[in-house]
This record gives sequence, structure tokens and C-alpha cells, in this order.
Amino acid sequence: MKQLKMFVVMVIVAFTAFSCANNNKSAKLDVIDEHSAEISLDWQGTYSGMLPCADCQGIETELTLNDDNTYMLVSTYMGVEPVVSDTLTGKFHWHGNNVHLEGIPENERSSTFKVEENRVKHLDLEGNEITGDLASYYVLAKEGNQLVEDRKWKLVEIYGKPVEDDPDSYYIVFHSADRRVEAKANCNLISVNYRIKNEFRVIFGQGLTTLMACPDQNLEKELLNVLGEADNLSTDGEYLSLNKARMAPLARFELVK
Repeated sequence: MKQLKMFVVMVIVAFTAFSCANNNKSAKLDVIDEHSAEISLDWQGTYSGMLPCADCQGIETELTLNDDNTYMLVSTYMGVEPVVSDTLTGKFHWHGNNVHLEGIPENERSSTFKVEENRVKHLDLEGNEITGDLASYYVLAKEGNQLVEDRKWKLVEIYGKPVEDDPDSYYIVFHSADRRVEAKANCNLISVNYRIKNEFRVIFGQGLTTLMACPDQNLEKELLNVLGEADNLSTDGEYLSLNKARMAPLARFELVK
């Protein structure tokens, strides 16, 4: 009888130990590193910069990482005639804080980037960070400016003249999702493509405007001129200025709260 009891106790102990081991194993498998770049950073977006080139002036590079783990890599080789440019698309996967771009032939170029706050670093063919004097040249900066984009800004001054009108008719919005400016300076709606590089350099592209006959179109024409001239912006989170070089602001806006 004692032997039977001892056997039962041993079975229970063994079962309990097995269960605990499995639970511990499951717990270990469920642990997620919340400090990894994939979890803790807003990594989605476009990164751009000029990478070094052995036989050209530099490789103008634009890397877009999407929510669905797809990418687009555009490389333009500067200083050669004719200009050479290639575009690669595909899937990427995470390995720690690094992303590996699929579809790039081995030994042709590095397919790995380290993701950091508002930038990515192009790693070498073995997946290591590049060090030395050229290290800073292998960094692509994230495009955009979180203080500026996806907010409504009321036009308060243009070419040094104050503007005191309804913010529903005199405003600008930088839509980050499709990199498009929506603006008004009367009754017509203005839509212009844009890019913000290194947080403060702004590039406005081609645009469209509605063609309603507004009572006074001078401000509208001036705002279109501003969008054609401005090459940088400045902001403190409350006010936004569009500028040309280091000259006085072309236009000033106030955040609509």
C-alpha cells in the first residue's frame, strides 16, 4: 500500500514538474521585446539621402517602408551620363532592429538597414555598421516633420502683410499620407505635392487649383507664388513660416486648435 502511495506521489510530482516546464517554455516564447525598433518606433515612411559611390558623385537613395512589410528602394547614380536610376520593390523582414530587403542579389549591394529614431543606417554586406570617417554618409533621414504635418494652419501673414480672415478660407494643411498640400486663400482649393527633407527643407511640386471666380484673387495668387518660391520651413509648434533661403518669411501661419 505504501509503495502504491509513493508511486502516486511520484507521478503527481513528475506531472507537476512537466507542466511547470511547459508553462515556463510557453512564457519564454511569448516574451516580446517591447524596446525593439519594430515595436517602439514609428518606422513606417520614406527615408532619403546620398550614399557614397565608388565611380560616381553619389547615389541619391530613397527607401520607403510600408505597414504591410513591403518596400520600395529608388537609387539614382549622380554625375554620370546618361543618368542611371533603378527602382526595386518587394518584401522585407525584421531581424532585431534591422530590416532585410528581399530580392536584392547577394554581393551586389547590402540589403540590410538598421532602423533608428527618424533614420536608417545602411549596413555593410555582412550586416555590420559602417565605422570610420564615412559612417555618417551611410545614413538616410526620415522625411516629414511631425510638428507640421496633418495639422491645420491659418494664414496670418503673406509677404509682410497681415491677413485677418476666416481660417476655413485661408489655411494650409500638409497631408503626410499622400504628401499633398491642401491650401486656400479665398474660395479656390489648392492641391500641391510636397516633400520635407531633413525636417526643414521643403520641396513643392506640381499642383492643381479649382477655377471658381472669387471676389479677390490677389491673396490666392500670392499664396501660389509662395509655394513656388519657398525652399524651407520653420516652426515652434504654434507658428509656421515658409521661407526662401535665409530671407524674411514669405508667409506665416498659426496653428488652428
